[in-house]
Amino acid sequence: MWTTFLVALKANLRNRQALFWMIVFPIVLATMFNGFFGGLSEGYELRPIPMAVVEDSRWQQADGARTFVDALSGETASSSESLDGTAYADINQQLLTITAADTVRKAEQLLADGTVRGYLAADGNGRLAITISRETVTAANDTTGSVGLDISLSALRSAIDLYNRTDAVTRQTIADNPQAALSRNFWNSIGQSVDVTHETTLTHFQPNAIARYYYALLAMSCMIAMGYSISTVSTAQANLSALGIRRTVAPLSHARQLIAGFLACWLCASVALLIALAYIRFICDISFGGREPVTVVAVIIAAFMTSSAGTLLGAVPKLSYDTKYGLSSGIACTLSLFTGLYGGFAMQISDWIARNAPILGTINPAQQVTNLFYDILYYDSYQPFITTCAILLAMSAVFLLAGIAMLRRQRYEHL
Repeated sequence: MWTTFLVALKANLRNRQALFWMIVFPIVLATMFNGFFGGLSEGYELRPIPMAVVEDSRWQQADGARTFVDALSGETASSSESLDGTAYADINQQLLTITAADTVRKAEQLLADGTVRGYLAADGNGRLAITISRETVTAANDTTGSVGLDISLSALRSAIDLYNRTDAVTRQTIADNPQAALSRNFWNSIGQSVDVTHETTLTHFQPNAIARYYYALLAMSCMIAMGYSISTVSTAQANLSALGIRRTVAPLSHARQLIAGFLACWLCASVALLIALAYIRFICDISFGGREPVTVVAVIIAAFMTSSAGTLLGAVPKLSYDTKYGLSSGIACTLSLFTGLYGGFAMQISDWIARNAPILGTINPAQQVTNLFYDILYYDSYQPFITTCAILLAMSAVFLLAGIAMLRRQRYEHL
């Protein structure tokens, strides 16, 4: 049995077609994903925007606006001050790099020569006005333009609008009720009212924006690994090859030959998937939230499932090896459509199935392999991961029992 295991292992390692699809193909596709989408997450990062500030007489009188803009540029403590020194809100992200201008004309000149993207000025009431160049607007609307510019502009505009609204409400309240200016509770309530949003994370780790594509790629690679088991089972069938005839009359029992071949296929599939996993993790920098050891367990279970599925497909009688191998590739490609591998449209299909027809996702082995990595990354508890593992092991049992049943019923009139 040990000799049969080694022979099957060497045969798998010499199978250039399987090695290409199991090792080279996922690495090439992951490299393409990294090249096409590698900068996608950077589009959601805030970056300081170069802006001019018109430091005229109105600006000198607008103490609150000056303090607020200094906080946005990181020149002062990360808070904007109210009229009496009470903090409006914490500002932990630098949104501006400032260039001083004495007049509006000087600011427009800086805008024209491209030194800044816009300028800020204070009006007679101490509120802020922002002016953006047309080139900046065009670049923000262009998806291939400056990365993250639209997000940064939106954040800056929201911050300035929030300051202006808070300043207007504060001044109107004091005008209607002058005694409010003497109340510490009034100023504290202003600081609390503007801090209306908080950043929070629903998962224990913030994933990469394109991680789903890599998970779907791992699932497809897993399903392609059926080819190993198909090859092993086919070479043990007397009606498909001369080797199958010799194995049929060999002194080693048919069951022990299949067990040795199955273990060799399981090992090869596990190693190939681990190579793809390591490339995605360390070269493409797709993190698994510090749970890399668990991903190894996920890969081993996924490899067991695909080896079982390959055993079932390989046991189908009256089909040639090439036909079975072609069917395995077609099944892998078809099931991967519903994991979202083929782009945004496929992702929408996958999400629709998850919301409206979850049973279809449950019986899709490729989706369950993808769910293994979702469970690792998106849940604090390991319970969802254990549930998905149980589903895959149940699938494996069904595949193996069906394959064994077909192999036991096969008889040959002559060898």
